[in-house]
Amino acid sequence: MIELAARLKVARRILDLETKLKQLALFDQLTGAYNRGYLDRQLTKEIQRSGRYGHPLSVVMCDIDHFKVVNDRYGHQAGDLVLKEFVTLVNRTIRFENDWVARYGGEEFVIVLPETAPAGCLIVAERIRKIIADSPVMIPGGSITVTVSFGAITVENTSRIEEMSMDAILGKADECMYRAKQTGRNRVVAVQF
Repeated sequence: MIELAARLKVARRILDLETKLKQLALFDQLTGAYNRGYLDRQLTKEIQRSGRYGHPLSVVMCDIDHFKVVNDRYGHQAGDLVLKEFVTLVNRTIRFENDWVARYGGEEFVIVLPETAPAGCLIVAERIRKIIADSPVMIPGGSITVTVSFGAITVENTSRIEEMSMDAILGKADECMYRAKQTGRNRVVAVQF
């Protein structure tokens, strides 16, 4: 009986470790968003699925404005709270079963909106932009208001999506995001193909 209990305990620990490894393989540990590896694998599948079924695909690149200032002025722990709150607010806004958010790097994120046409993409991105701007992040000793710049691409002509790589789509979204930053930040710039 003692040996059986010991074996069960070891088996439970192994299962717990497997679960943790799976989470490490999929999720960014700080924010809970999907990680870059997941983005690379899953976005390629979303592109293929859009082409196969003839559905539009929207991809939104987001960058928290003046994030270095947040870290410099309030500290990295406050910056971490801003990143976590950003992901929380995005996840509350997007369609749970279809849409998803991944951390691209640093304070940049990608929101993937399968089966979303240009008008829907703009509505979602603008809704997230407004929610972030209107929701101060609570930090020890006060709160911080942040804004986010968004660059969006929708591939609606799905016969062209098969010619576009994941890197090309992310590159176009990134170009739009930089245009949003250059034209005043806290805005959405979008293109469609």
